[in-house]
Amino acid sequence: MAAHRVGVEVTATVQSSRTPRSPESRAAILDPARGPRYPAGVTLPLEAHLRRPLPRRPLARLPSPLESHPALAAECGLASFLVKRDDLAGGNKRRALEWLLPAAGPALVTMGAYGSTWCAALAAATGGTGQRAEVALFPQPWSAAVAGALGTTVAGAGVHLATRRWQLPLAVACAWRAARRHGPVTWLPAGGATPLGVLGSVNALLECAGQLTAEGFPRPEAIVVPYGSGGTAAGLLVGAGLLGWPVTIVAVRVTDPWFTTRRRILSLAARTRALLGAPAGAATLRLDGAQLGAGYGHDTTAAATARVRLAERGILLDATYSAKACAAVRSLAGSFRHVCFWHTFDPSLVAPPMDHPVLRDAHRYAESLWPPPTST
Repeated sequence: MAAHRVGVEVTATVQSSRTPRSPESRAAILDPARGPRYPAGVTLPLEAHLRRPLPRRPLARLPSPLESHPALAAECGLASFLVKRDDLAGGNKRRALEWLLPAAGPALVTMGAYGSTWCAALAAATGGTGQRAEVALFPQPWSAAVAGALGTTVAGAGVHLATRRWQLPLAVACAWRAARRHGPVTWLPAGGATPLGVLGSVNALLECAGQLTAEGFPRPEAIVVPYGSGGTAAGLLVGAGLLGWPVTIVAVRVTDPWFTTRRRILSLAARTRALLGAPAGAATLRLDGAQLGAGYGHDTTAAATARVRLAERGILLDATYSAKACAAVRSLAGSFRHVCFWHTFDPSLVAPPMDHPVLRDAHRYAESLWPPPTST
């Protein structure tokens, strides 16, 4: 796929060629008369709440496992430590895309970082389906994982590289122009963070509830999740509200604080509840900004330690999202006894090493901003 490189002057603004209907304009689709208990084998428990079915394209391998790790709980000073293994089900982005793609048109535009697994998941999901994705990407520190995710994106989507983050709007404009050649354009926000996309994480929380009952695990008092675009945290809040759980969703910032605000998650959750006609419930939100380090995509000592500890148990974490979220678990011991870590990373989206002009360009741009350390 060809890459479009963005120059140094940015004046473009981008607007959708469609006027989307707001969730508030739709009739509520939740059926409050239906109960909240599900067998562990049910892969789509949200359907038990809906007044009418919504179009869905199965992409994830559901249900994802729920594991108990007593040794990790003891290390962290917790009574129980659960891991929701969405990494084995295709990650949180496939959950969102199941609901987003059937409602989208033939041409899709979105954005993310060079190593965005959201963009990689979109490229993988739309390849050969008649839908065409064009993605605008901004730089992040380079690594093998970034290269692997970008390789997956290049294989299934048109890629438009910004050489600096502030040039992203022009990259989006380039992506939009390319997408229009394939038909009416649907804009998908970064991470698929819309009420429709959030349904994937609502369903995941309900799925988890059935597994807790089936396995006899204690109900978590806190669920820890990385906070990038906010869709997963919002979905967990809505799902917990459906169940009446008084759980705390701990959203661990992995990108800029001006973007990862409390209001963003709460607004997205409110719009999703409006779509469903769902109650607010007693779940609460806590933001954790202590794991961000130098910024998006920059590794930290705590994240590296978390990767090692989880790898010893066969769980692969990524440096950008899941490792930073997992690193926050230790700080919760004084507030909670039962904690669940929501593992959203999909390692299958990280392609093997490959040589491609887009990857060479992205590598060069990234290292012009964050030069690799030199040996002495």
